[in-house]
Amino acid sequence: MGLFKRRKAAIECSIMDKVHEIVCLYCFRNFKHDRVMFRALEALNIGEELTDVLDPDQFEEVAKGYHRGVLSSLKDDKDIVTTRRVCPYCYNDISQYAGFAPSVIISVVGADHVGKSTFLTALIHRLRTVTPRNFPVFCTSLNNEIGRKFKLEYEDPLISERLLLESAKNKNRHEPIVFTFSFTDENKPEINIAFFDIAGDDIADTAYMDTYTAYIRNSSGVLFLTDPLQFTSVGQKIMLKNNISVDTQFIAEDPSDVLNNMIGKHIHRQEDGVSNIPIAVVLTKTDLLEVLCNDGAYMSKNSPIFSDYTHKGFFNLTEFDNIDDDAYEFIAAVDTNFCNALKRRFYNLGFFAVSALGSKPIGQKVASFSPMRVDEPFLWILYQLGYIEGYDGGTV
Repeated sequence: MGLFKRRKAAIECSIMDKVHEIVCLYCFRNFKHDRVMFRALEALNIGEELTDVLDPDQFEEVAKGYHRGVLSSLKDDKDIVTTRRVCPYCYNDISQYAGFAPSVIISVVGADHVGKSTFLTALIHRLRTVTPRNFPVFCTSLNNEIGRKFKLEYEDPLISERLLLESAKNKNRHEPIVFTFSFTDENKPEINIAFFDIAGDDIADTAYMDTYTAYIRNSSGVLFLTDPLQFTSVGQKIMLKNNISVDTQFIAEDPSDVLNNMIGKHIHRQEDGVSNIPIAVVLTKTDLLEVLCNDGAYMSKNSPIFSDYTHKGFFNLTEFDNIDDDAYEFIAAVDTNFCNALKRRFYNLGFFAVSALGSKPIGQKVASFSPMRVDEPFLWILYQLGYIEGYDGGTV
């Protein structure tokens, strides 16, 4: 087009020039930088992960080290300095950037069986392999343990072995999976993509749900996944046309219920009762929707929903308008009440459509792994938060 409109006036992220409150990425409790505790190096050397946690309050001020005003090191009674900071509540490690920059958490939510695990796997894979070619960024696991867990339980089965991932009901996954998305510009704080592989039964666990509530409340943006099979007006038709057994296929709970239980109750609202937090409403499993194109009632076979797109160097707002229109029109057509509930609660909505696999699975086998548009809703949130720029069409 040659014309670039709607560019963000300024990158709005906070430069690391002041002290920020810390949010633990395991228990999601908030605390000030000088409330951190430290892991004794001696304990680390002998493999004691949860012992010998040092409380700075029990040491003289001279034993404490500060960097940019943030408590960042502690000298123990043996004059050994440790910089391994841990949460004062759950004793898990905290990020090296904690306290130096605002805690930016993007959460992934949705009902059981909407494909959260598969989506997250495809998203992280893309952020680590494709996105760095087009933006000055890199994506890493919060720690080695999460990296190993992600590889063994998510990446290897889905991408290497081409197997559908097991439901969270079959796993004991009560700790969040966190990846950090960082910019090569060190003045920009890292962004944490946090994900609970929550099963339906977990909502009865009060302590767990308290953590989950804190997770939502501390989110700067939400990827809210919806499955076309959730919509009762069209779900059965999609299954029949895709030869999916209606008797055996689990239908996830109504998206309006998920909105009320997982998002609506926990996100901070302004005085008028509406929140301005960016909510990316992500329609998953779009490979199942092609069977509806011949009907003409829901979408065209030429819809951008059925093709991939790569944002290069900036968020293409023209491309976003196209996908936003088609995804919104489909959801509004099949569940008007859900769309109205979203608009009543949130000012800042974007509608997206993704396929984490790129094709319909055959039984429990993945025919091919070629995700479509999985990073687009994440990049939109980055644009909304002011981390990347957006233009109308063309190339910069």
